[in-house]
Amino acid sequence: MRPNVDMLTLEEKWYFDHHGFLILREVIPQQDIEKMVKLGHQWHAMKLEDLPQPLTSTADTHPDYSPTIARWINNIQYGDQVFQKLVLNKEIMRVVISLTKGNPTLVDTALTRNTVESDDIHFHASGTDYTVCEGQLYAGFLNAATSLVDVPNETGFVCLIGSHKRNFQAPDNISIYQGPPTVINVPVSAGDCIIFTEALYHGARRWTENYPRITIFNRYMGNHSGGGPVEQYKHLISDQVYELEKPSDTAIQKKIVQRIIGEFG
Repeated sequence: MRPNVDMLTLEEKWYFDHHGFLILREVIPQQDIEKMVKLGHQWHAMKLEDLPQPLTSTADTHPDYSPTIARWINNIQYGDQVFQKLVLNKEIMRVVISLTKGNPTLVDTALTRNTVESDDIHFHASGTDYTVCEGQLYAGFLNAATSLVDVPNETGFVCLIGSHKRNFQAPDNISIYQGPPTVINVPVSAGDCIIFTEALYHGARRWTENYPRITIFNRYMGNHSGGGPVEQYKHLISDQVYELEKPSDTAIQKKIVQRIIGEFG
């Protein structure tokens, strides 16, 4: 028999079901933040062809993206152990495991850099696989957005509360710059993580500060059967991260998931 995979409090369940996201405060230590920021500046100063393999930037290669889109670097967990540590962060994984009913797969990592020149990120969402059954929440596509800098009010992450449960299309005239109660802006501090379902309509307001906004987005899917690790570079990541990147098997729970559940048991 599988152990209980629901490690959310009743308050967290209510909040996520109502809002479409949770905020975890100070989930990573200051020394990790400093190292991530240093590497982020280093990699973002490089051209695509100069990035250490298998790091890449789909922001550089997509033909339809604006030249002023906020740039991101993918596959960062292969670049340094500090990003693997974040992938396996126990507090973040407690939420991810709970919301995927014990079957998470890491499908993407990205270190994003926004400046005052970067574009707005208008409302978008992916999928509608959010359900509640017998008191347990399920979100099939999750994004764990960890900020490496302080993000003040009136900039950064915004969302349409409750839109992850949508039965109707949002009106075309709703803007990321509208205010509450329809649109909310979520200020965070360095080291905070917003975990949200990609079914939630979300976006980001233009960055206004004199330092870049640096955010790590780790995306997880439940019961995911596609994709997988970059096999050629598997020696650069731990066995636990490698396993987490492997497709899910509902019949066999991943050992790393069992270990994390046991630590909360």
